[in-house]
Amino acid sequence: MYETTKIEKALLIMTAAHQERWPQDVLAEEFRNLVTSTGIEVSRLIAVKLRQITPALYIGKGKAEELAAAAEEEKVDVVIFNNNLSFTQQRNLEEALGVKTIDRTQLILDIFAKHAHTQEGFLQVELAQLEYLLPRLKGKGIMLSRLGGGIGTRGPGEKKLEIDRRRITDRITRLKHDLKEVSSHRDVTRKKREKEKAVVCSLVGYTSAGKTTLFNALSQSNEKISQTLFTTLDTVSRSIYVHENSKVILTDTVGFIYKLPLKLIEAFKATLEELKFANVLLHVIDASSPDLMRLIESVNSVLKELNIDTKTILLVFNKIDKLSPEDLEMLQSKYADAIFISALRSLNLDNLKKAIYDLVFSDLVEAVVKLPFSMMEFKDYIHTNCEVLKVNYEEDKAVYLLRMNKNNLVYLEGRGIEVKIV
Repeated sequence: MYETTKIEKALLIMTAAHQERWPQDVLAEEFRNLVTSTGIEVSRLIAVKLRQITPALYIGKGKAEELAAAAEEEKVDVVIFNNNLSFTQQRNLEEALGVKTIDRTQLILDIFAKHAHTQEGFLQVELAQLEYLLPRLKGKGIMLSRLGGGIGTRGPGEKKLEIDRRRITDRITRLKHDLKEVSSHRDVTRKKREKEKAVVCSLVGYTSAGKTTLFNALSQSNEKISQTLFTTLDTVSRSIYVHENSKVILTDTVGFIYKLPLKLIEAFKATLEELKFANVLLHVIDASSPDLMRLIESVNSVLKELNIDTKTILLVFNKIDKLSPEDLEMLQSKYADAIFISALRSLNLDNLKKAIYDLVFSDLVEAVVKLPFSMMEFKDYIHTNCEVLKVNYEEDKAVYLLRMNKNNLVYLEGRGIEVKIV
């Protein structure tokens, strides 16, 4: 992986279809943010209304001529479309515009490549890039001549792109195999959690909702935070206490975005798979966004795509420090079961912990556990997973009064330890 050394200048093309549900100004702002998060300078944004998509150029021939003139006038290095283009459309547009042209998927891939920091992240990004590029490696021309650097080239590199399709296919197969090994490692960790009856809470939400800031605030971590999109690409997990000895595993995941390409969801399946095994999803929402309803809807659509929309979901409205008291009160009345916080200011985090505790430990029971000294290897388990209310030491055993989850009770009974509910 290598980074762009030259600051490129981009002409942004915003195509609008009749069936689009989001306001164009909102989509245009998000498009700009996506581009600037790569370090590209935005020269100009041009909105194009589409009556119908043309197979050859996506847009009409006359509009392509207008854009070619604009690209020449602005002296841009790249033209970026906020929609996905077929190989034929991309190739024809590059020829018509006379400048490197990329689409939405390639833009997001470039951002992902910039934020990949672990082996798993690199594997996932390279897999997505190669699967995107494979059908485009037909013949020579501007598609391969662009390999000198810049946006849309961050990733596999010149040598890998110039080898034949068979070897690229072999590389894709190898990457998928390596990602399966990563998944196997996750399975081992997951089974260990299941054996210990650990509770997992996963942060989900639209990109830049403040998930990593919240993760850091709850776990006392210092994961990288930024105003740029997709700062978090690799899943990170930490243990946090939500009530005395009651703790959960908190995981931070990649942010979602409107119309996240399905191929990217597939490439990041190993990461997003963690969400399927979470006990609770904490859906973090930017409460200060004027379009929070659409943000919620967009995240819900991705959760549905992943078949996890039926899980227990707790809405967490973040950034309330940016709201007026009136707006906050209105939001609270509309979402009475949600939690309202400011991760940056550490406001109401105790309320969030209590809500998590009530959700996942609602079936707590108090029990007397008699632990023989010959089985003291279970002492750490008790202190880690149960709330110790009282302990007395007798001649041959320790007698605990515990508040515990029923799963923990079953676990101890299964190990032959005497347990009695009080």
